[in-house]
Amino acid sequence: MRVLASITIAVMLAAGARVTRAHQAPSGWEYPFACCSGADCARIDPGEVRLGKTGFVVTIAPGRHPMWPTERRELLILQIPHDKARLSPDGLWHLCINDAGELLCFFSPGGDS
Repeated sequence: MRVLASITIAVMLAAGARVTRAHQAPSGWEYPFACCSGADCARIDPGEVRLGKTGFVVTIAPGRHPMWPTERRELLILQIPHDKARLSPDGLWHLCINDAGELLCFFSPGGDS
């Protein structure tokens, strides 16, 4: 009985010891784990981003991001300072937000694209 319990505990510990990974962008690069835990990140259209005085203004309509579903009904508008933008590995725009619409990470193609 003790042997069976020890084996069960060892199997449970081994199963829990998996490396937790974030999901991948459509082009194949992996979003950093600090930015994403499954569905927080998504590519966004260039039309949803404009350059503001102090950074970027990102406007997401309901249903245009996995974490901002159509049930939200209102636009999500984020003001993102230049120093919060990360360089996008695939040259496309990507936004990571939590389910409250708070910024986790923002990826810019670089420059003022």
